[in-house]
Amino acid sequence: MASVQAASKGLQVRSRQAFGVMLLLAGSLLLIFGWPDGGSELKYRKLAEIKAGEPGFPAVAGRYPVEKMTRYEIGRDGEGSVILNVVDYRDDRGEVERAIVFPAADGTVAGSHSSQGDVQLRHDLWKAAADAILAHTGEDALFASWWDNSQRIRFMTGRRTWLRSPVAEGFSDDQPRRFWEEIAGGFARDEKFLRQWARWLTMDAEAALAEMSAAMPKGQPVYFLICLDDLARLSEIESLSGVKLPFEVRLFPPSGDVHAQIAGVKRWANEKANGAYLVQQLPGGAVRAWRITTEEGVKTLLARLLPFTTSLARPLENQALVYQSGWGAYLSIYQWQP
Repeated sequence: MASVQAASKGLQVRSRQAFGVMLLLAGSLLLIFGWPDGGSELKYRKLAEIKAGEPGFPAVAGRYPVEKMTRYEIGRDGEGSVILNVVDYRDDRGEVERAIVFPAADGTVAGSHSSQGDVQLRHDLWKAAADAILAHTGEDALFASWWDNSQRIRFMTGRRTWLRSPVAEGFSDDQPRRFWEEIAGGFARDEKFLRQWARWLTMDAEAALAEMSAAMPKGQPVYFLICLDDLARLSEIESLSGVKLPFEVRLFPPSGDVHAQIAGVKRWANEKANGAYLVQQLPGGAVRAWRITTEEGVKTLLARLLPFTTSLARPLENQALVYQSGWGAYLSIYQWQP
């Protein structure tokens, strides 16, 4: 398991307060899943659509042949823009599916991001996770994860997923709603799966796992995949669950004093009494840190699945951690054990 890294001194910000802050925190498109209400108008445009076999069509790392790749630019006036890559492919049933992807530096594509360093990093992490899934799970495995993660799991491994489409009510503004509907290939026909997953993530972990016993298929191996970038989906999760999660985020700029950095993050985390935090090293030496501000938040399934300090000290009982990536445990896979 990758060790927790931290830094001190920084600018505290509430999650989703400003698009510019979001880009700075993640260096990626992923944090725009938490579009703030109001503010400047969302703008997006299709930059290119390349069909398989055309000049410039990249090699794509996936289980199924890709028919086309579409590149979008998205942003707000005066706040920069980022690039999103989406592939259309035909699965083993002949159905056309979509997946948000991260281009690799060599032109291959695995999973989405704007900074080239971050793109390559996420490409490598997702590729390693997909290889682990193929090596250590059977064809009958079923994965439960947030919808965009599920798209990548399906595309990269062919494994079945519990859900793969967003729900319209997860986006409060018309423009983000229209954009994500297009990106995802449409909204979910049956909303209950994503709504239920959002509800479970915000519940007390033990209570959520008890409910899952009645909902998950019997006699089939079930896995949970959780990603640090799922914290970017907080506004979606909150909208669909009706629960406000007590998570806060802060950026700690680069510093040459590692010990002072660690002490600074711990002090910040302990301001809210429980001391629960997780950190992620960003390219260039900055650190993004999250803390949980209530005891109830520490007990949620989302917090228990993510590598918060409190979760590392008290792992979920009877849920086997079967895979965990580097980069601060960016990706974790658990096998459901009722």
